[in-house]
Amino acid sequence: MRYPPDQKAKAKDAILEAGARELRINGFNGIGVDGLAAAAGVTSGAFYSNFANKEALLEAVIDSCLGEPFVSANAGNADEWRKRLREWLTDYISLQHRNNAGPGCVMPALSADVARASSPVRSAYQHKMLALVRKIAACLAGPQSDRERRAWGIVSVMVGAVAIARAMSGEKEAARALESSLQTALSLIGR
Repeated sequence: MRYPPDQKAKAKDAILEAGARELRINGFNGIGVDGLAAAAGVTSGAFYSNFANKEALLEAVIDSCLGEPFVSANAGNADEWRKRLREWLTDYISLQHRNNAGPGCVMPALSADVARASSPVRSAYQHKMLALVRKIAACLAGPQSDRERRAWGIVSVMVGAVAIARAMSGEKEAARALESSLQTALSLIGR
Protein backbone atom coordinates (compact mmCIF):
# COMPACT_ATOMS: atom_id res chain seq x y z
CA MET A 1 0.00 0.00 0.00
CA ARG A 2 1.39 3.39 -0.99
CA TYR A 3 1.29 6.23 1.49
CA PRO A 4 0.96 9.91 0.57
CA PRO A 5 4.36 11.61 0.27
CA ASP A 6 3.74 13.77 3.33
CA GLN A 7 2.61 10.86 5.54
CA LYS A 8 5.90 10.59 7.46
CA ALA A 9 6.01 14.35 8.13
CA LYS A 10 2.41 14.29 9.35
CA ALA A 11 3.16 11.34 11.62
CA LYS A 12 6.22 13.10 13.04
CA ASP A 13 4.22 16.28 13.71
CA ALA A 14 1.45 14.25 15.38
CA ILE A 15 3.98 12.41 17.56
CA LEU A 16 5.69 15.67 18.52
CA GLU A 17 2.42 17.41 19.39
CA ALA A 18 0.91 14.49 21.30
CA GLY A 19 4.28 13.65 22.86
CA ALA A 20 4.71 17.19 24.15
CA ARG A 21 1.25 17.10 25.72
CA GLU A 22 1.66 13.62 27.24
CA LEU A 23 5.16 14.31 28.58
CA ARG A 24 3.94 17.52 30.22
CA ILE A 25 1.10 15.64 31.89
CA ASN A 26 2.82 12.36 32.79
CA GLY A 27 6.50 13.22 32.93
CA PHE A 28 9.22 11.40 31.03
CA ASN A 29 8.99 8.23 33.12
CA GLY A 30 5.20 8.29 33.35
CA ILE A 31 4.52 7.16 29.78
CA GLY A 32 6.17 4.73 27.41
CA VAL A 33 6.66 4.71 23.66
CA ASP A 34 3.48 2.67 23.13
CA GLY A 35 1.45 5.26 25.06
CA LEU A 36 3.07 8.14 23.19
CA ALA A 37 2.39 6.46 19.84
CA ALA A 38 -1.23 5.74 20.81
CA ALA A 39 -1.74 9.35 21.92
CA ALA A 40 -0.51 10.47 18.48
CA GLY A 41 -2.70 7.93 16.69
CA VAL A 42 0.27 6.11 15.16
CA THR A 43 1.98 2.76 15.67
CA SER A 44 5.09 2.21 17.74
CA GLY A 45 6.84 1.47 14.45
CA ALA A 46 5.89 4.92 13.18
CA PHE A 47 7.26 6.38 16.41
CA TYR A 48 10.61 4.65 15.90
CA SER A 49 10.78 5.62 12.25
CA ASN A 50 10.68 9.27 13.37
CA PHE A 51 12.54 9.20 16.70
CA ALA A 52 15.37 6.89 17.72
CA ASN A 53 13.93 6.60 21.24
CA LYS A 54 11.85 8.43 23.83
CA GLU A 55 14.76 10.66 24.80
CA ALA A 56 15.05 11.86 21.17
CA LEU A 57 11.40 12.86 21.38
CA LEU A 58 12.09 14.72 24.64
CA GLU A 59 14.90 16.62 22.90
CA ALA A 60 12.57 17.55 20.03
CA VAL A 61 9.86 18.65 22.48
CA ILE A 62 12.32 20.87 24.34
CA ASP A 63 13.64 22.32 21.08
CA SER A 64 10.19 23.13 19.70
CA CYS A 65 8.38 24.18 22.88
CA LEU A 66 10.63 25.76 25.51
CA GLY A 67 9.91 29.47 25.84
CA GLU A 68 7.30 29.46 23.12
CA PRO A 69 5.47 31.41 21.89
CA PHE A 70 7.49 34.24 23.45
CA VAL A 71 10.89 33.34 21.99
CA SER A 72 9.69 33.29 18.39
CA ALA A 73 7.36 36.29 18.67
CA ASN A 74 7.96 39.60 16.95
CA ALA A 75 6.63 42.64 18.77
CA GLY A 76 8.37 45.80 17.59
CA ASN A 77 9.85 48.41 19.91
CA ALA A 78 10.93 47.96 23.54
CA ASP A 79 7.62 49.24 24.96
CA GLU A 80 5.68 46.72 22.86
CA TRP A 81 8.03 43.93 24.01
CA ARG A 82 7.58 44.84 27.67
CA LYS A 83 3.80 44.87 27.17
CA ARG A 84 3.95 41.44 25.51
CA LEU A 85 6.18 40.14 28.33
CA ARG A 86 3.72 41.37 30.97
CA GLU A 87 0.84 39.68 29.12
CA TRP A 88 2.79 36.43 28.75
CA LEU A 89 3.72 36.40 32.44
CA THR A 90 0.10 37.08 33.43
CA ASP A 91 -1.02 34.07 31.38
CA TYR A 92 1.91 31.93 32.51
CA ILE A 93 1.75 32.54 36.26
CA SER A 94 -1.93 31.70 36.54
CA LEU A 95 -4.35 29.09 37.86
CA GLN A 96 -5.24 28.26 34.26
CA HIS A 97 -1.64 27.25 33.55
CA ARG A 98 -1.31 25.48 36.89
CA ASN A 99 -4.44 23.43 36.25
CA ASN A 100 -3.70 22.56 32.60
CA ALA A 101 -0.24 21.05 32.22
CA GLY A 102 -0.98 19.43 28.85
CA PRO A 103 -0.94 22.58 26.73
CA GLY A 104 1.31 24.43 29.19
CA CYS A 105 5.00 25.15 29.31
CA VAL A 106 7.58 22.37 29.32
CA MET A 107 9.83 24.12 31.86
CA PRO A 108 7.87 23.42 35.08
CA ALA A 109 6.75 20.02 33.80
CA LEU A 110 9.99 18.59 32.40
CA SER A 111 13.01 20.43 33.84
CA ALA A 112 13.68 17.69 36.41
CA ASP A 113 13.43 15.04 33.67
CA VAL A 114 15.84 17.02 31.47
CA ALA A 115 18.32 17.21 34.36
CA ARG A 116 18.44 13.39 34.34
CA ALA A 117 18.65 13.11 30.54
CA SER A 118 21.62 12.78 28.20
CA SER A 119 23.87 15.62 27.11
CA PRO A 120 22.02 16.28 23.81
CA VAL A 121 18.75 16.87 25.67
CA ARG A 122 20.41 19.10 28.26
CA SER A 123 22.21 21.00 25.49
CA ALA A 124 18.91 21.60 23.66
CA TYR A 125 17.38 22.81 26.94
CA GLN A 126 20.31 25.13 27.64
CA HIS A 127 20.22 26.54 24.10
CA LYS A 128 16.50 27.33 24.30
CA MET A 129 16.75 28.61 27.89
CA LEU A 130 19.53 31.03 26.96
CA ALA A 131 17.49 32.24 23.97
CA LEU A 132 14.55 32.88 26.30
CA VAL A 133 16.69 34.77 28.82
CA ARG A 134 18.26 36.87 26.04
CA LYS A 135 14.80 37.67 24.64
CA ILE A 136 13.50 38.73 28.05
CA ALA A 137 16.66 40.73 28.82
CA ALA A 138 16.25 42.59 25.54
CA CYS A 139 12.83 43.80 26.75
CA LEU A 140 14.21 45.35 29.90
CA ALA A 141 15.80 48.73 30.52
CA GLY A 142 19.13 49.31 32.25
CA PRO A 143 22.69 48.01 31.96
CA GLN A 144 23.11 44.64 30.19
CA SER A 145 24.35 42.78 33.30
CA ASP A 146 21.35 44.03 35.31
CA ARG A 147 18.93 43.13 32.52
CA GLU A 148 20.31 39.59 32.31
CA ARG A 149 20.15 39.18 36.11
CA ARG A 150 16.52 40.30 36.16
CA ALA A 151 15.68 38.08 33.17
CA TRP A 152 17.02 35.04 35.03
CA GLY A 153 15.00 36.14 38.05
CA ILE A 154 11.84 36.39 35.95
CA VAL A 155 12.33 32.93 34.46
CA SER A 156 13.09 31.43 37.88
CA VAL A 157 10.02 33.01 39.45
CA MET A 158 7.67 31.98 36.66
CA VAL A 159 8.83 28.36 36.42
CA GLY A 160 9.14 27.93 40.17
CA ALA A 161 5.75 29.48 40.84
CA VAL A 162 3.94 27.13 38.47
CA ALA A 163 5.85 24.06 39.70
CA ILE A 164 5.10 24.89 43.34
CA ALA A 165 1.46 25.73 42.66
CA ARG A 166 0.99 22.40 40.85
CA ALA A 167 2.38 20.56 43.86
CA MET A 168 -0.07 22.25 46.25
CA SER A 169 -3.38 20.53 46.92
CA GLY A 170 -5.43 23.64 47.68
CA GLU A 171 -6.40 25.95 44.84
CA LYS A 172 -6.87 28.94 47.16
CA GLU A 173 -3.32 28.72 48.52
CA ALA A 174 -1.96 27.99 45.04
CA ALA A 175 -3.72 31.12 43.77
CA ARG A 176 -2.14 33.21 46.53
CA ALA A 177 1.31 31.83 45.71
CA LEU A 178 0.81 32.51 42.01
CA GLU A 179 -0.44 36.06 42.55
CA SER A 180 2.54 36.89 44.79
CA SER A 181 4.91 35.38 42.27
CA LEU A 182 3.31 37.24 39.38
CA GLN A 183 3.71 40.55 41.19
CA THR A 184 7.39 39.75 41.86
CA ALA A 185 8.02 38.81 38.21
CA LEU A 186 6.23 41.96 36.96
CA SER A 187 8.27 44.14 39.33
CA LEU A 188 11.46 42.79 37.78
CA ILE A 189 10.39 44.15 34.39
CA GLY A 190 10.35 47.76 35.57
CA ARG A 191 8.76 50.51 33.55
